[in-house]
Amino acid sequence: MVDVELIHPPVDVAAIAGGKQPSSEYPLMPMGLFSIADYLDRLGVEVKVTNLALERLTHPYAPLRKLLAKPEAKIVAISLHWFVHTYGALETAKLVKALNPDAKVVLGGFTASFFAREILERYSYIDAVVLGEGEETMLELAQSERWNEVMGVATREGRKVRWTEREPVNDLEKYCFTNVEIYDKWQVYLKCSPSGYSPTRRPSFWLPVARSCPMNCAYCGGGLEGYKAAMGRSRPIVRSPGRLAEDVSTLVGEYKVEVVKLSHDPLIWGEHYYVELMEEISRRGVDAKAYWDLTYLPGEELVRKALRAFEGGICWGLSIETTNDRVRLGIGRPYAMADIERFLPIAQKHDVTLDAYFLVGLPWSTKEDVNNDMKYAVEVMRKYRNVYVVPPFPYTMDPHAPMALRPRDYGLRKICSSVECYRRLVKSEKWEDWVVHESEYLTRKEIASLTSKFFKMLVEAYRSGEFNENISRRYSFEHEGILVEPFRWWG
Repeated sequence: MVDVELIHPPVDVAAIAGGKQPSSEYPLMPMGLFSIADYLDRLGVEVKVTNLALERLTHPYAPLRKLLAKPEAKIVAISLHWFVHTYGALETAKLVKALNPDAKVVLGGFTASFFAREILERYSYIDAVVLGEGEETMLELAQSERWNEVMGVATREGRKVRWTEREPVNDLEKYCFTNVEIYDKWQVYLKCSPSGYSPTRRPSFWLPVARSCPMNCAYCGGGLEGYKAAMGRSRPIVRSPGRLAEDVSTLVGEYKVEVVKLSHDPLIWGEHYYVELMEEISRRGVDAKAYWDLTYLPGEELVRKALRAFEGGICWGLSIETTNDRVRLGIGRPYAMADIERFLPIAQKHDVTLDAYFLVGLPWSTKEDVNNDMKYAVEVMRKYRNVYVVPPFPYTMDPHAPMALRPRDYGLRKICSSVECYRRLVKSEKWEDWVVHESEYLTRKEIASLTSKFFKMLVEAYRSGEFNENISRRYSFEHEGILVEPFRWWG
């Protein structure tokens, strides 16, 4: 019997009928799951990592009960980090309790922390919720028989919820984020993406640069305000360039990772930090590609430094979101369309691949704005073959994003405010159900309809063959081999 089993749940747990497989169970595990597992292991706690989402994808017709077997750990800790796993996490917890009534069932992560009180009041099969970052709390829970003395956890005492807070750590270097083999199926896991598992995918791994973020983008639950609301950290903490570079070297050298993905844009922490990090990586001579989402648009010299660090190539996520500058700046994005237009030729010149993202339903955005966005999406790919516009899915507000915490400040009406609401919506196949807000210009139905229109427009454009170069380029960045039918791949 192990002391602690850490479980990453699937999105859905129902048996798959009629041979239809899920489009995604989101098998990517939160980065903190690896550091928690390693920390427990190093300090003498026997730990097991189970990725039920990946198990569902590799055994699509097996019921969850069979995949889970009998959980024999003393503590079964289930990740409820992203709201998309709300249904899967709660159903997994219920099944664990049924299979092993003596196990202590714990939830943790962004969504669990934010809804901790409701979770304990509503779901009797949950014994505790870890509040905030989990390494220290999970260690103490594993070592203690008196959970009411552990800080950073919400527990149930009779009908009341007992709540204790823990100050977040000030030193991330005590944790290891690259013990990939703590998960016994790590070689398969490295070939996963949010959309699923693919044997052709180049091995990739997400590496934390920091915890929290100095930005406060309206729609993001990981920014300054959202992170504090969910995890209790008031100030961001960033890792040293040297240790981060060592992690890159470890991933590439020991685990043959080909695409290193960074949790934050290094430029958030200033040009000095960015330059030092790129130089530290360059000195180690790693042969790898890199991906991260841009918060600031780097100038040409900074692009060169990044490419010297990652000679295999770079793909950057570019959140255009909307062509309306007033809307974009209002939600916290620090660049205008003119800045984007100056940046695009630089990225093309240096052969940098770009994932371009748009969001439908932003505060102050209108139907006309969305129609303009659709036109620009096609135009930018015609002009720049290194740009791939990701077809948009319905944006669901993170429950702890600024838009959700202060909807009136953004002219919004919030529709979903409870963990039970999120549990129900993730089961729905209707896009309208995934939209949990309305703006002063767009209803819930209109947001879903416009998102669908945008999505279908891009799919038809890809099917036409006009953008095969854009798609194939993006595919080859993360996959081995040639994409035979480009229009069948969206991400």
